[in-house]
Amino acid sequence: MTRSSRSLRVIAHAVGVFSLALTASFASAQADDLAKKVDQLSRQVQELRGQMSSSTSGGEAERKPEWISFGGDLRVSHHVLRAHAPAYTDFSGNPQPASMTKNSSLLTNRLGFNINVKPAESVSMHIRMLAYKTFGMQDSGASQTGLFGDRDSKTFDGTSGHIPADGNVRIDYAYATVKDLFGTSAWFSAGRRPSTGGAPTNVRDDREVAGAAGIPGLLVDYAFDGATLGAAPEIGMLPGFAAKLCYGRAFESGYRQGSAAMRDSDMLGVSMLAYETPDTRVDVQYQRGFNIMDGIPGPTVATNLGDIENFGGSVLQTVRDLGPGDLTVFGSGAASAAHPNGNRYGGNAAMPGLMCDGPDCRNKTGMGLYAGGRYDIRKTRTKVGAEYNYGSKDWITFVPAGDDIWTSKLGTRGNVYEVYAIQDIGRAPIARDGRVLFRLGWQYYDFKYTGTNSWVGTAKSISGLQANQAQMTVPIRNAYDIYTTFEVRF
Repeated sequence: MTRSSRSLRVIAHAVGVFSLALTASFASAQADDLAKKVDQLSRQVQELRGQMSSSTSGGEAERKPEWISFGGDLRVSHHVLRAHAPAYTDFSGNPQPASMTKNSSLLTNRLGFNINVKPAESVSMHIRMLAYKTFGMQDSGASQTGLFGDRDSKTFDGTSGHIPADGNVRIDYAYATVKDLFGTSAWFSAGRRPSTGGAPTNVRDDREVAGAAGIPGLLVDYAFDGATLGAAPEIGMLPGFAAKLCYGRAFESGYRQGSAAMRDSDMLGVSMLAYETPDTRVDVQYQRGFNIMDGIPGPTVATNLGDIENFGGSVLQTVRDLGPGDLTVFGSGAASAAHPNGNRYGGNAAMPGLMCDGPDCRNKTGMGLYAGGRYDIRKTRTKVGAEYNYGSKDWITFVPAGDDIWTSKLGTRGNVYEVYAIQDIGRAPIARDGRVLFRLGWQYYDFKYTGTNSWVGTAKSISGLQANQAQMTVPIRNAYDIYTTFEVRF
């Protein structure tokens, strides 16, 4: 091969390599250009979506889905009930022999529905509706025994939705809160208050505490309508600190005439959440009920009997990783003082007054204690709890909506013992708060004095009760409730 032919081949090979390189470079440039165009188109699509969202919402910022949320629960319960009463005389002068009251199979069904709304920045609304009925009934006759002041012949405003009744949907709470008032930590809230199921009663119910929105369960368990003005300043030594002034109306007297006209029954309180972390809670509260009505709020109320004061607090502590689970313990204490004004039940001078009978209507003081704990076993999802509460002879508090069938146990004058077990079946939740659980429990009431959860009449010793001593209600000596529940939460 001549030198010229070899040179031609080298040149041809070089031209081929250059052509391939040029082609590859051109293809790469095309690919880069295509990637840039795709990226640009993607950004344009995102911008277009934002413009469409803005135009459909009237030019406002894109709404977030969490502005409203829903939840609730369904609870079906079975109760085995027994109560024993000694011989006594009713207020009409009729002698009554010793007796037993029982129900071997009381079934109830309670539906709760919750709505939480954030209509604007730093504004929230919270609503809970309840429908509660006895199986086979459309009234409260099967569960309202008339044995106690808070479980008389009918439900009333303060217990609506918390005592089995006609199954109609009732408002437990419905209130709105505006936070960050005047650029501070203050808030204002008004409506039907979250004044039921407060700490530490939430431990037995296996629910989270309501934080600064809640109330001490030993002092108040009553569906109040009212308002709150509060503040939550940041205090390094007191995490979670909050204080509030609370107002509620227990009875509206309506349109009346004359100097002896009825007055509204109102409640005013100062509440302080002194310390709160995920494992510790400390709260205190002072309250005074003014112009307490002489009976269940309604058309039969005839006069005001005086004022009732309460002061107390509670401590709740959780110890994590104690053996195979977590332990939560709590203790509450409170004092009460009744200040009668001399008026008598029904406006009749022969009837009892506020915590008194006969001519001697003086101030009475009492005290209540509440303690308990719950151990949560993580592996089996089992929770076992025990509680005890005590009320002295003249103990009186505002807890008629307590979640107990016989009577709100925290208002008992005497001792109440309770043990329970909760079993979560462990199904994977689909709803945000999805849970299914069973509960088995036993309550035993050991009444020492008459008049539990009633502010009318003098408390008398059950053990020393004479058959001829007149009583406003049946003087129960002891009672028990064996209960089983099936509950679904969502």
